[in-house]
This record gives sequence, C-alpha cells and structure tokens, in this order.
Amino acid sequence: MASDIGLAGAGGVLGYQLSDGDVGVAAAGAAGGYLVSKVAQSQVQKAMKEAEQRGYDRAMNQSVKQQYWIIQNQQRAQDARAETSARLVPVELPETTVNGVIIKPTVEYIRVEP
Repeated sequence: MASDIGLAGAGGVLGYQLSDGDVGVAAAGAAGGYLVSKVAQSQVQKAMKEAEQRGYDRAMNQSVKQQYWIIQNQQRAQDARAETSARLVPVELPETTVNGVIIKPTVEYIRVEP
C-alpha cells in the first residue's frame, strides 16, 4: 500500500511539474504511478512464487535422493548379513534313472540361511 501511495504521489508531482501546473496531467501522472506500482508488485509476487516453487522442487529432489540412499544402504546391510550368516550344505544324490537316462551320483550344495 505504501508503494501505491508513494508512486502515485510521485507520478502526480512529476506530471504536475512537467505540465506547468495542469491538473489533468497531474492526475494522469498519479494514475501512471499507481499502475507502475501494481506492475512492480505483481513482478515481485511472481518472483517470490517462482523462488518458492524452486525451493519446493529442490526439497523434493533432495528427499528422493535421501530415500534412494536409505534403500541402497539397507540392501547393502542385508547382503552383508546374508553373506556372513548363510552356509552351504552338501547333499549327496545317488545314481538314478529318469525316463531311461542314467544320472550319475553327484554332490550338490544347498544354501541355508538361519
């Protein structure tokens, strides 16, 4: 509101001085000053909204990155724990015949986790 009054007054004074005391030009100058004030205020509001949106977008981006690294660290911890606690148990398979095919005896290893 102060900028409205200030710029309208400055426009009126400027119009009055430039027109050698014509009241109509002074009024037009005041109206012009008021319009300049409104345009300046809208530009400031627009810049503030854009800055707020950029800040929001950056915060969301940072949040996504944090979630990504949390998930990565959890998976690394699970993999490390699985490697240390899992063990391989040998299972001896005897010779068998499946559909007329003889399968030789072998040893297979099964991964066992607690």
